[in-house]
Amino acid sequence: WPAGAVSAQAWGSAIGLGVLCTGLAFIYFYGLIHRIGAARTSTVTYLVPLFGALFAWVFLGEPVTLAMLLAGALILGSVAISQRAR
Repeated sequence: WPAGAVSAQAWGSAIGLGVLCTGLAFIYFYGLIHRIGAARTSTVTYLVPLFGALFAWVFLGEPVTLAMLLAGALILGSVAISQRAR
């Protein structure tokens, strides 16, 4: 446990992330399941590492390597192929 009391700002941040961000993401995710089905919706989770790397580059100044670019292209290509209509 923390040595001191947890600040109101820390509680607000945790609640904001938990309720607002995660809650809204689940609402959109379940709406997508309803609209296009579970199998096609599951491919959205493959985009999480891609956006993680993108946000790290934009907000934290992390370097982007050639391997990251190739992996990102592979992810996007895989998701695009899996989303094509039959």
